[in-house]
Amino acid sequence: MRLYAFHCGGDHADLAVFDPFDPDVGTKVYDPYFFYLVQHDEGNVLFDTGLHPAMRMDPRTRLGEAADAFPVVMEEDDDVVNQLAKLGLEPADVSHVVQSHLHFDHAGGLEFFLRATVCVHTAELRFAHQPAVYQQGLYVRGDFDHPLMWKELDGDHDIFGDGRLVIFPTPGHTPGHQSLLVRLDENPIVLVGDATYSLSKMRERLLPAVVWSPDAMVASWDRIEEIERRENAFLICTHELDFREKLRLAPGAWYE
Repeated sequence: MRLYAFHCGGDHADLAVFDPFDPDVGTKVYDPYFFYLVQHDEGNVLFDTGLHPAMRMDPRTRLGEAADAFPVVMEEDDDVVNQLAKLGLEPADVSHVVQSHLHFDHAGGLEFFLRATVCVHTAELRFAHQPAVYQQGLYVRGDFDHPLMWKELDGDHDIFGDGRLVIFPTPGHTPGHQSLLVRLDENPIVLVGDATYSLSKMRERLLPAVVWSPDAMVASWDRIEEIERRENAFLICTHELDFREKLRLAPGAWYE
């Protein structure tokens, strides 16, 4: 197997998003967005789908007033279709999409994968259609209101039945957030998604600003770290600030 980490834009966020009590709150940082591709013998699997292409030119058409809180930075080829094309792939070549959750920066490319099985937690799909008031600005119905081939999950799920790609629930950021254990030959990797924005903050048990349940988030951190120890796994967060130093960036580099 190979795992590719595609940097697909980002935004300029306040450090308060990562930790409301950070001593440098008020400082703006570049907050990266990612989606991931795993090439398995049984099919190509995406973990998240990044931003919708319309976010590059006019984010207010998608987000409304919430666009002002997340000033998006997106190049012309940062969307999922153009990024996959760098590997010679089209959306029809993807057999499965694993959605960590359905926030706009993770689910914007779903409409291009109508032929793929889309793995989503049942609680996430329900919450996305009727989000709590404190997360309404993060869900865009136009991202997921499509005739998709949903596979609703409510627990761990082994995608191909061989133990190499295992989805597991990590609620806290949202009620139906989930992460993905990728058992590569070189080294197992956990695609954490937004279960935490920052590994260092997770280690210190410092909560981010966007939380559905603090208790569920901390319990998810406990499980992630248990898997990390058991598997000797490398953890990858979607919004890690020092990604350029930590990650092998697609399409020129990958994990296997």
